[in-house]
Amino acid sequence: MNSPQQSIQNSRPRIIRGLLSDTSGSTIVEAAIALPVMIMLLLGAISYGIWFMAAHSVQQAANEGARAALAAIDNAERIAIVNEVVETGVLASGTVNPDGVSVQTTRSGNLFVVRVSYNMNEDLLLATSMIPLPEGPIVRSASVRLSSI
Repeated sequence: MNSPQQSIQNSRPRIIRGLLSDTSGSTIVEAAIALPVMIMLLLGAISYGIWFMAAHSVQQAANEGARAALAAIDNAERIAIVNEVVETGVLASGTVNPDGVSVQTTRSGNLFVVRVSYNMNEDLLLATSMIPLPEGPIVRSASVRLSSI
């Protein structure tokens, strides 16, 4: 006859084998490990998408401002047209906070340059990103040649 202690020792390998072969809770354990990683990847993709959309909007603002400058006769009128086009046209689309945008224009000979800068710290979605985004303001420029035909 087996003693109770021997019965317990003989049943231990069966219990351990049974626990190791039981997969009923493995899905929740895998989800607990994989879900935070997947959420971080998703938020990272969204954050970079917002950053790229803001950078594209700033570039488009510079492009449109430079193109609009061709319609003016003198520098004062060019600067006024550029500021109006950048503020009311492209930046009014809603992808960029107009309070964080600054516009600079320069003329060097026949080259007229429009430089648009966007401070991302004014944008709540970009300033509070959980992943590191490119630092500093988004600065884009566009130029046109002011030569007569």
